[in-house]
Amino acid sequence: MPDITISFALSQCLAAIAFISGIVAFQRNDTTSMLKFWFVSALLNASHFAVLGQYEAACFVGLTALRFLVAAVSPRQRWMYCFLALSSLLIVLSYNNPVNLLPYLAAVVGTIGSFQKNVLLVRLLMAIGATCWVVHNLLVGSPVAVLMELAFLSSNLVGFIRGRRQQAT
Repeated sequence: MPDITISFALSQCLAAIAFISGIVAFQRNDTTSMLKFWFVSALLNASHFAVLGQYEAACFVGLTALRFLVAAVSPRQRWMYCFLALSSLLIVLSYNNPVNLLPYLAAVVGTIGSFQKNVLLVRLLMAIGATCWVVHNLLVGSPVAVLMELAFLSSNLVGFIRGRRQQAT
């Protein structure tokens, strides 16, 4: 069993708080509110990765936090292209192993999702991004982050089903 250091424990606590905020986000029915809760979740998750020494992931999630906030306040398509460009620049500057491609892919899909008006499309794209993060978090050894992303996928599915039922009535 690996040694549990104070920094590891702190990182997992940050991930746990991010987890709660993300679950709340997925239960929101309006895109703006959802994006604001995701902002808080992503900011805490970026801090979690920084404490773990996963600086590339921390940068991608930090950029994601900023993207969520901008999309909540000003959901203009030009911002989407700016964040896509910033994500691409970040992968060019930070790439050092194939694991870095997973946060990049999650960032690209999530960026496109963040600037959509249709909440069901937002949910679908976020599910793809969360799947990338599950694989990434398994590879870097962050159990709370793996559970968080799996819970996000489940919560997203519940919200998606609820949204579809509301649209049908």
